[in-house]
Amino acid sequence: MDYERIISEKFPNCNVEVIQPDFLELEKLIEYITDDIIIYNPHSVMVYRHMMRFLMNVGERGKIYYLEDFSDDDLKLIYAGLLKFTWKRDTKIHLFKNSNPDKEVLGL
Repeated sequence: MDYERIISEKFPNCNVEVIQPDFLELEKLIEYITDDIIIYNPHSVMVYRHMMRFLMNVGERGKIYYLEDFSDDDLKLIYAGLLKFTWKRDTKIHLFKNSNPDKEVLGL
């Protein structure tokens, strides 16, 4: 499925990045995402199992990550890394671990 196109159409004010498990090792992937949190400085990040949406101020371009084909164990490690990184920061992480972003967010 072409998630990048689908998400870009649904959220035209966001940069979209679809990531496969072979992109980076998990530790590096967590660093990669948290670096973007520093750059984008969202007020919160909505995590719908394998989709992460940075919530920005009105008019600012946001970011969406779609983690395609990651196992639930990998996703748990990524969530833990994001929570650890954002501890005592202004950015809040909202986890919806059991959600289905394809159905609930994208309407597929």
